[in-house]
Amino acid sequence: MKSITEQIYARRADVPFYPVITAHSGCEKTPDNSIEHIKTALASGAEMFEIDINECDGTLYLTHDPRADYSNTPTLAQCFELASAHPSICINCDVKSFGLTESVVELAKKYGMESRILFTGSVAPEELPGLNTSASDWWLSLWCSDHEPEDLAGACETYRNLNGLYQIVNLDQKMVNDQVIRTMQETGHTLSIWTVNKEEDLYRLMQTGVTANITTRIPLAALRIRKEIFGI
Repeated sequence: MKSITEQIYARRADVPFYPVITAHSGCEKTPDNSIEHIKTALASGAEMFEIDINECDGTLYLTHDPRADYSNTPTLAQCFELASAHPSICINCDVKSFGLTESVVELAKKYGMESRILFTGSVAPEELPGLNTSASDWWLSLWCSDHEPEDLAGACETYRNLNGLYQIVNLDQKMVNDQVIRTMQETGHTLSIWTVNKEEDLYRLMQTGVTANITTRIPLAALRIRKEIFGI
């Protein structure tokens, strides 16, 4: 199976460039990082779903923040087991601390999921060589607190020098304006935008021309709107 990035770019030759829809953790009013979220995302028709990953005592868990007690916290292994039965869907592994990518990839291999995951979040430059030799993807995440829109071109160039394979920049929707869209066009990048939870914003952002992915807690509405705009 092609990686999610390869699937996105392969579309450009055949159809209008339309965004992948990713079901954000807690989609359709389910609890964040829950088994219910995973099952709802798998049934939604979205091409991908997002989970947050932390580690404790060598086990990878689905949680945004570290916890004192992980006894009732779903594990990444449980997530991969559920998703492995749905070969058309990919997983955005939003790692919440540095140094987790190797462990996630090794676990994904056990479930035949290596080419079906991508990383966003806390990925350090020294982790990139290992990712480049795996079948997994990595999208550059920039946060409002770290970069103003005018700094995006420099940030993109810095990371491109570290990892020539990446082309997709993962941005908070609050950062996406006309200047950012022009920067993406000029640097040859496309956008993954999070977390878009209003229908009016979904309509607007789907039509930027540089949007490769939209992450949303309302994937059913996003898929309906994409169908209206692109017929897909």
